[in-house]
Amino acid sequence: MSQCFPGVPILFTALFALMALAPPAPAEPLERFFIGTTEGAGTVTVIMSGTHAMRDRSRGRLDADGALRLEQVVEEDGKPPRRRTWRLVRAGGNRVTGTISDVRGTVTGELDGNLLHLRYRMREGPSVEQWIRLGSGARTATNRMVFHRFGLKVATVESVIRKTD
Repeated sequence: MSQCFPGVPILFTALFALMALAPPAPAEPLERFFIGTTEGAGTVTVIMSGTHAMRDRSRGRLDADGALRLEQVVEEDGKPPRRRTWRLVRAGGNRVTGTISDVRGTVTGELDGNLLHLRYRMREGPSVEQWIRLGSGARTATNRMVFHRFGLKVATVESVIRKTD
């Protein structure tokens, strides 16, 4: 039997080469939702400051390694627009890990069907728990974020995200 590498039959070598050339696995529903353009609209409620409107526009794609990359512009009433870049990847099983440009450290989370639950700490201090639930029909999602500082809830975001392409 001919071998390319000692101890590895040529058939296995050919299979490994084909796997390396194969396109990434098809995206799961939550990733598919964020591929292309989405828009969100909702409210931010800050303790002792009240409630104001917020909007976001995002453009997402899958990187060659299967990671979801999202370029986002967030607008809140009374604040200048800010840009955020997300990179989330499945980390085995139902776990998700990644980065967000205005987050300190790593983003961690879990997927449970059409629900993505993320945890991270913003650069300016508060810790965040975020739940994104894909709606039936996969054209909308609900987003809920809860911000904590020193163990106390200091703000919430409630929004609806819709696919625009």
